[in-house]
Amino acid sequence: MFLDSNSFFYNLWPGLLIVCFLFLVLSFYIKRKWQVLERLNIPHDPPSLLNIGHFRTFYSKSENFFIQDLERKKRFGLIYGFYVGLQPRIVIHDPNILRQIYVKQFSNFRDRQRTFNRINGRVMNLSLTAVCGEHWKRIRHTISPFFSTSSLKKTIQFIETSSDRLAANLNNTIKLGRFEAKELFGRYSIEVISLAAFGVDIQCQDGPNSYENKQVKMVKKMFNVSLLKSRMFRLFMLFPNIQYIAEKFNYSLYASGTIDYFSRLADKIKTTTKDKQQVNDVMQMMLSNEIKDTTTMQHTRKGMTNEEITANSVMMITGGYETTANALTFLAYNLATHKDAQARVYREVQTAITKYGGFTYNAFGKMKYLTMCINESLRLYSTVGRNIRFCENDTIINGVKIPKGVHVEIPVYGLSHDEEYWTDPYHFNPQRMEDMNKIDPMVFQPFGGGPRNCIGMRFAMMEIKMAICKILKEFELDVCDDTPPPPLEMTYRASMQPKETIYLRVFRR
Repeated sequence: MFLDSNSFFYNLWPGLLIVCFLFLVLSFYIKRKWQVLERLNIPHDPPSLLNIGHFRTFYSKSENFFIQDLERKKRFGLIYGFYVGLQPRIVIHDPNILRQIYVKQFSNFRDRQRTFNRINGRVMNLSLTAVCGEHWKRIRHTISPFFSTSSLKKTIQFIETSSDRLAANLNNTIKLGRFEAKELFGRYSIEVISLAAFGVDIQCQDGPNSYENKQVKMVKKMFNVSLLKSRMFRLFMLFPNIQYIAEKFNYSLYASGTIDYFSRLADKIKTTTKDKQQVNDVMQMMLSNEIKDTTTMQHTRKGMTNEEITANSVMMITGGYETTANALTFLAYNLATHKDAQARVYREVQTAITKYGGFTYNAFGKMKYLTMCINESLRLYSTVGRNIRFCENDTIINGVKIPKGVHVEIPVYGLSHDEEYWTDPYHFNPQRMEDMNKIDPMVFQPFGGGPRNCIGMRFAMMEIKMAICKILKEFELDVCDDTPPPPLEMTYRASMQPKETIYLRVFRR
């Protein structure tokens, strides 16, 4: 009866067989994909369709994904894996293996990642942080001279100008009783990079102005997104190849309008720089190495196209804002909550004024305790939760096989809070940074590691030191009633941030 040629089931069963066959094929395909880590003998939790591999377990809570690294190290050891959809990832806590990845086998791990480097929009896909291989090498080689010692010495006068304005702004906060640290240091950071690197004085610390407020507003908008909670971000994590389709449509994860705004600003700076004489800034450096004949790009070690100049100008204007502002916020917080450390830095400030007549490049090099405080603050409150490296070819490091096409994740936050390497890791203790020769750079890597570390590391350190010196010269940092007690709880949006807004206050000395 049910198989009668005119019955509903008789006509339906071929389709059902096809669906069942496709389901079996798909199940077999997924099962094989989820056997990669098992074949590599890398411990991991069983993946499941409900968790989309391990995606929901690892990334559903943006506030603590980086904390989970230490929990999993206790369960699995120095190396373990997980799946983002069908893509295997390997997390490595072993400093000896990391040294191979960052340095000795750098040529095999030179790209940060291949998952999100085509979804930044047409402009930012050409930035130093997004490009890969020889493309990255050419751009890095072009920009690097700006961050040399001789160039940094020439920028210090501009950093000091912005730092003096920062101190003046702090003086105005005394009447208010407190200030929001991230807001204050964010304006300072973007003004410094605009003035020192591009010769443009936006004066965004000096009060309300439509032009300066626009720039600060747009950079804050750009970073005020929760990537891990973004549906598109999750889609690209699960299906990485979709990014190449998104690239065709000029899709960007950045907030709408922000990249266009900064691109127009960069183009305006280009025009201004071309009209200037003997300008010592990064824009002049890029323009003097502009490649006009793009057919020669594959055969040159140095130079940038007009589009690449725009992209990397935007990267520097915006990139230094978030990380430097956060680093300064955490440092000021740590000094305000540890008055003994603040007093010792103040004594170094006084010595620098007496011995060097002010805050010079050489003076900063001799301020050892301030450097210790900065390093300890960067360890305690990392500006990044993880670093990532992409494996270009099958390799075996210390008996661990890493297949071609797999991303290796380096638990920066986990390493810097691991009790195996740090005593009382959630306590601010600058003394542990007294002898950096005893600190493994694979365990403490606030600016990454190897040849692809942060290109602006030395500039950022100088910017931070100048700001703190100018502040402590005139003021004492202190907490207020609503300052959260240490240790701070951290979360992740577009970067590592404190869960609570940090308010501080100052008193004149």
